Amino acid sequence: MTESLVAIVTALGDDELILGHRHAEWTGFAPHIEEDVAFSSIAQDEIGHAAAYYSIASSLTGLTRDALALGRSVDEYRHAVLCERPNSDWAYTITRQWLYDRADCLRLTALEESAHDDLRHLATKIRREERYHLIHADMWMERIAHGPIEGRTKLTQAATTVLSATAGLFEPFEREADAIGEGWLTVPSEELGRRFVGEAVDALDGLGLPAEVTPDGWRAEFVASSSGDLIATDRSGSGEASAPAGLGGRSGRHSPDFSALWADMTRTYRADPEATW
Repeated sequence: MTESLVAIVTALGDDELILGHRHAEWTGFAPHIEEDVAFSSIAQDEIGHAAAYYSIASSLTGLTRDALALGRSVDEYRHAVLCERPNSDWAYTITRQWLYDRADCLRLTALEESAHDDLRHLATKIRREERYHLIHADMWMERIAHGPIEGRTKLTQAATTVLSATAGLFEPFEREADAIGEGWLTVPSEELGRRFVGEAVDALDGLGLPAEVTPDGWRAEFVASSSGDLIATDRSGSGEASAPAGLGGRSGRHSPDFSALWADMTRTYRADPEATW
């Protein structure tokens, strides 16, 4: 059932491509010149990973990598909605990178057990490279979390927003049941999501940002006391689970943010799909 394999690698490629484009928007605007170079390099890595995933899909479909990356309509992309959201401020961007890379590490570790040789080997290669992305994000999270209260406040606001939206990264892929049956995937997305929530909450606690999450695991609340310490709180008062934000991407339902990004990202390809460079 190659259709299920194509669905998996296309969605993974879409995550990397769209997030890579968002990262690239910081080129020339990062906090300092060294970070400008570093974040541009991370963006390039993500787009390179997308190309590698698309290469597997290309070998199964006959479509070129460019056609897969740039030749589809908006509703044919299968990335998580989190990846398409505008960068906002630096705290949001870094928190998204930090949580995305932690989620991706879990996915890649599971994919290293895939029954598909090319996907298994690619997962090992990408995980080695993503390790450095996470080191970069860890450094920034530590710096902001232990810095002035203004930065810590922005970080907690970002963590509240991004943690909920990471649910979309673990929304089941199309044809996931078939992919599990064939051995392309070895762990269901929902199980990886449960593991991720536990790890993310522990990591936030390690930064001095204790989080209290709702029973579904995807929403966290923080509040700053008068002393500047961060205390977990459940503002709903009910303790009841609420629907995670950012779902729908795996079935092609995207926000208006993506329409604008897609138009910009695909403009040159759409002008002449047959052009070579």
